[in-house]
Amino acid sequence: MIMKNYTRRSWLQTTAGFSLASLVRGAEAESTPVISMGTYALPGYTLKDAIRLVADTGFSSIEIAAMPGYHGAPDQLSKAQRAEARQQLADAKLKVGALMGLPIPDAKKQAENTDWVQQTLELARDLAPDSQPMIQSILGGGKWEEKKTLFRDCLGPWVAAAKKAGVKLAIKPHRSHAMDLPQQAIWLIEQLNAADTLSMVFDYSHFAYRDLPFEEMVKTALPHTGYVVMKDAVQRDGKVQFALPGETATIPHAAILKQFIDGGYRGEVCAEVSAQVSKAKDYDPVKATQICFTSLSRIVAQAQETGFTSMFNGQDLTRWDGKADCWEVRDGEICCTGKAKEKNWLIWRKEQPADFTLRLEFRWDKGNSGVQVRSDDLGDWHVFGYQAEIAEQEKMGLWHHSLLASDHPKKEARHYMSTAGQDNTIAKDGTKTVKQVADAKEVQSHYSEHEWNTMEIIAKGPTLTQKINGIVFTSITDHDTDMSRRKGWIALQDHGKGCAVAFRNLRIKTD
Repeated sequence: MIMKNYTRRSWLQTTAGFSLASLVRGAEAESTPVISMGTYALPGYTLKDAIRLVADTGFSSIEIAAMPGYHGAPDQLSKAQRAEARQQLADAKLKVGALMGLPIPDAKKQAENTDWVQQTLELARDLAPDSQPMIQSILGGGKWEEKKTLFRDCLGPWVAAAKKAGVKLAIKPHRSHAMDLPQQAIWLIEQLNAADTLSMVFDYSHFAYRDLPFEEMVKTALPHTGYVVMKDAVQRDGKVQFALPGETATIPHAAILKQFIDGGYRGEVCAEVSAQVSKAKDYDPVKATQICFTSLSRIVAQAQETGFTSMFNGQDLTRWDGKADCWEVRDGEICCTGKAKEKNWLIWRKEQPADFTLRLEFRWDKGNSGVQVRSDDLGDWHVFGYQAEIAEQEKMGLWHHSLLASDHPKKEARHYMSTAGQDNTIAKDGTKTVKQVADAKEVQSHYSEHEWNTMEIIAKGPTLTQKINGIVFTSITDHDTDMSRRKGWIALQDHGKGCAVAFRNLRIKTD
């Protein structure tokens, strides 16, 4: 698991192209969901240290783990400690969005569990008296038909107590538990006539790989959802494993969130780190928290993009055309297999756009690759035209013309059409004017090898601009009468000879 040591400041700088400044704490737009971090991901931390980490990373809200034995449990915090935490939260301008931890319904322990709920409600009032946090939880294992009446009967008194306290509860369908579908949570809400107090937690990782399309799940859940949780899920050897949100790109979080936002959802979006992840030997809670902030910030920004269409479904190469054994989908990524001996391209076959904005993420590890736009199809998975280079740091920022013969009369002008920090122009006769507008090494310093980076290509008239991590790397304005193109194919390059590069979250907006 590759984790980049992002800080809140560096993230906002390197993602300027996505206008994430609106996500800075205290400046959220009304339609921008608040992003939250669950402290369930921080085993061994005191509540004080957990609050500090979540606040320093840049989150606007926190979900405190309040299950028995956790740092936020009611019996772990004295009145003085609660007052200290409340002041720490206020100083950090960090909202308590939720407490995690209703008891598992059990008829034999109902009195004991109801007392615990009362303690948790009191904790919610103590930590956030001005804006009561939600209390959210799972309901435990078993079979739905055998457990649904028990769930209803146990939840009833808890809902009544929560309503009296002015605190909302939320229950979470879980793939391995008795309540594992939105429809079942809705049944409980309706049975208790508790829509004003009881809602659903939506976490699509529990519906993935179950033939439950997200569009249908969101449509069903939306009117009853009070809280959205995000993490990734991958399927290996028939088993589902969880990952950090946005880490594998197997779940279309941005599309899911966009459907929620379009449907009127204005609640929080919380990053959850599964115990499968946090119990791994190499788990680093600081880096995991940073990745969660980076991913949720990006997901929210993408969800609020207007006019963009996904080019890749995260599962297979539908609408892509590539040479056999050269390309594959792995954990939500389009990857070179490394088997190609010579260069080839994976071509997006939906359309040949003219003016557009293309956004994607990429990771380079070895060899040479690139993103091709406005290109001609030469057959045999070869394309001829504009390419934004993907390679080592010192080579980034290059616009060049692919597959020009070495003796081509315009080889010199078009082989390196524009490089890092340049804004060049090619005249109708092919003459190039070079304009260095920024220091090449400074521009290239915003790109990281072996890690995920964002790329944005803007094609407008004769001008092509590439941004990496929100920074303009280079532009070219091409008026060449014979060589310039105003539309054509988009493709990804595998240069062969062990090339190792991956792409994900590809989307396009055409003008």
